[in-house]
Amino acid sequence: MYELRFHRKVDKELADLPIEVRKKVKYEFFPSLSESSTIGKPLSGALSGVWKLSFRASNTDYRIAYEIDDSNKVVYIIMVGKREGFYERLKRRLS
Repeated sequence: MYELRFHRKVDKELADLPIEVRKKVKYEFFPSLSESSTIGKPLSGALSGVWKLSFRASNTDYRIAYEIDDSNKVVYIIMVGKREGFYERLKRRLS
């Protein structure tokens, strides 16, 4: 079991999502990440070391970006949001 930790801006990002998407993230995807941190896919290139979990809701693609610290059993949620422009925002957040 992994502990979930969150970037300080994740709460705001969740609040901006439609309620049904927010519930899906909080009650389905976050618990799944806590159980099995590798359910997503690792990113490459400039975002190497970051994982993504992709899902679709209401005809919109969403992403959850996170890092895994296996030695401390922590999943650090970096960003949650719509697919559009997601990776550019993620690069800015990590720099």
